[in-house]
Amino acid sequence: MKKIKRLTLTAALAFCAILWFSMAAFADDTQEVRDFPGFNGSGSKQVGPIEGSVSYDCWYDDDDSDDDDGGPGAYTYKRGWRYSPGGWWFQNSDGSWPSNGWKHIDGRWYMFDNGGHMMTGWYTDGNGNKFYLNPTDDGTLGSMRIGWQIVNGKAYYFNTMSDGTLGRLLVNTTTPDGYHVGTDGIMAR
Repeated sequence: MKKIKRLTLTAALAFCAILWFSMAAFADDTQEVRDFPGFNGSGSKQVGPIEGSVSYDCWYDDDDSDDDDGGPGAYTYKRGWRYSPGGWWFQNSDGSWPSNGWKHIDGRWYMFDNGGHMMTGWYTDGNGNKFYLNPTDDGTLGSMRIGWQIVNGKAYYFNTMSDGTLGRLLVNTTTPDGYHVGTDGIMAR
């Protein structure tokens, strides 16, 4: 009996911990929403209640005159970038967020990990293609870099063509402006 109580308590505590950590990724009504990620980006768009939020009665009772006909889908969220302890993430107006892939947001491409956090620095996709996601908090944090980029003192060229390979590091070829890059993508001297 004692073992069952201890197991039940452990399971309850584990459930609470999982719930608490998962909720840390969600925004609350007072979390800052930004135009672009980063603390030095464009600054805050809004602080305070979420734009367009509505309440509705989700409990069944005999007096349903106060129910919102829009139901759960009637609640909208302020679209924008948010920061949590895990990093920057983007919330869509329906409350969802991108994860495990590319997302085009306000004219820039961003890569998101499985947890929905924006990635920065070097990224290699499943096909071995390399991309560079701006690691500098300059108003374009996390965005895909294209064209010539200096990374750790070396020049790399990232495809500028919107042909399905935008942002991919060019390797062992000649760039559109006539420079040769080696197998590592570094401009040859």
